[in-house]
Amino acid sequence: MRRAAIAIAVVAAAVVVGVVVISAYIPSEHEPGNTTDIKEPPPSVPVPAMTPEREPGNTTDIKTQAQLSDPHRIPHDTATANNEFAVKFYKNLSVDENAFFSPTSMYVAFSALYEGAKGNTAAQMQDVFGLDPNDETRRNSTAYTMASINRDDSDAILEMANALWIADWFALSQPYLDVVRGTYLADIETVNFAADAVDRINEWASDKTRGKIKEVITQDDVGSRTAMVINNAMYFKGTWVNQFPEDATHELDFWTSGAENVKTDFMNVEGSFGYVSSDGAHVLKMPYEGGGLSMLVILPDERGGLAELTGALSAGQISKWSENLQRSDVLVSMPKFEMGKSYGLKSILMGMGMTDAFSEKLANLGGIGQGGGALFVAKALHDTYINVDEKGTEATAVTTIAVDDSGPSPSTPRFVANHPFLFVIQDDETGMILFMGSVADPTS
Repeated sequence: MRRAAIAIAVVAAAVVVGVVVISAYIPSEHEPGNTTDIKEPPPSVPVPAMTPEREPGNTTDIKTQAQLSDPHRIPHDTATANNEFAVKFYKNLSVDENAFFSPTSMYVAFSALYEGAKGNTAAQMQDVFGLDPNDETRRNSTAYTMASINRDDSDAILEMANALWIADWFALSQPYLDVVRGTYLADIETVNFAADAVDRINEWASDKTRGKIKEVITQDDVGSRTAMVINNAMYFKGTWVNQFPEDATHELDFWTSGAENVKTDFMNVEGSFGYVSSDGAHVLKMPYEGGGLSMLVILPDERGGLAELTGALSAGQISKWSENLQRSDVLVSMPKFEMGKSYGLKSILMGMGMTDAFSEKLANLGGIGQGGGALFVAKALHDTYINVDEKGTEATAVTTIAVDDSGPSPSTPRFVANHPFLFVIQDDETGMILFMGSVADPTS
């Protein structure tokens, strides 16, 4: 067994100087170099087939099929599409700032939106997210993904939830309703976006993230034309297999560039890890208890090398590093960090090629339902939180998609008594005025 010393710089302090990937096992060939530290994935699970007589939108039994077959891993094609989207999205972020996001949360949220997309709007979403255009295949894969993420694990918590918030004047189509209920297992609630909908959505997000993300939407993000809001939430909490002794944590330099540094607390441990040094980076796999989840830390060879590494990064390269890991005795020195990030997704996704969905004139989301006009995505937001310490990792994310109706605002009157007014107190049965008055200045 060989030994290596590595000081890990991750998506942490004032500037990103490394890449962190929290991953789950996906189908792949077990490489010869992967020893007992790199656990075998569980046996394959057949994809549940949809019966020929099932209506296109009726998927209520897919989750049951997936759970009965007890899937232990996410379908390979779904994982591949998710990972390719993750790298493309990451390349649109600045390497001079911290970054943290959940591609899986975005992938599932926009997949739910895609269920109602048509024409060029659907084609662009396919290209950006790698969504399978075959409804049956995509929905079965989504059902497996949901069941795999939400499976019981006594050692780690990994959960995903979806919700749809529907304006009280908007009607979802029945096929779309069947899909989001049956495949995406979404909580569906009718709300008034001019009243308490924002508070209700934020309460849901806070509950699903264990209070780590308390606000994902404000009253400015919705309005009288908001027909629907889609939410996806993910939560993870895991304990390191090789925990860092707290008494070994001490202050060291973290180099934010080739010449500048800051002081921060570094955790230190020696243990057996998956490790490889190749293709311009040192790569360390830090497993969580339970054997199914790990953090892959990718440290550029050079202090200022993240930009170059990012430019050459691909999902295939990350897979290559993972496949080439060797079990080694490693001295690990890694900073503790905690951060929250918020992203407006519209400009990023439009830059990646998903433009029509955000256009009042070009969006084709007619499969969702019917309002006064065409539907389009008015807001797309992504909020995240992560804490890495000696014991393990807590990470969570919420994706929010606000869908507006491009037609005239619904005829919900607004009554704002912000100038002098007359009032009466009356008997409702007879109309008899019992009291009468007016207000010229409510403060006098």
